[in-house]
Amino acid sequence: MAEIRFSPLLLNKLDELIKTLFNEAYFGFFESSEDYVNNLIDFIYSIPSLKYKPTIDNQFGTFYCKYKHNSKTTWYITFDIEEEFYIMQNIINNHSADYPILFP
Repeated sequence: MAEIRFSPLLLNKLDELIKTLFNEAYFGFFESSEDYVNNLIDFIYSIPSLKYKPTIDNQFGTFYCKYKHNSKTTWYITFDIEEEFYIMQNIINNHSADYPILFP
């Protein structure tokens, strides 16, 4: 069974995302922001069983999977595979400046 590992960059971005979602009033409660990010984390743990594609530029990972949260926001989780380990590298959404560089 594949083991999921998180890069320090990804862990930091997930922590910051919780704060940003709350501070910019995407959610009225801090717990709602945490729930949103926990749903992303749950998705990340399902990646080994999903179809994934290669990135255009592997600066943040060789492969990616996308998580469509709603009609306006799609999250792209980049990762590398080393033996039985899936090393989750980064998370970017379709509003990011890096989005067109990494994904077809």
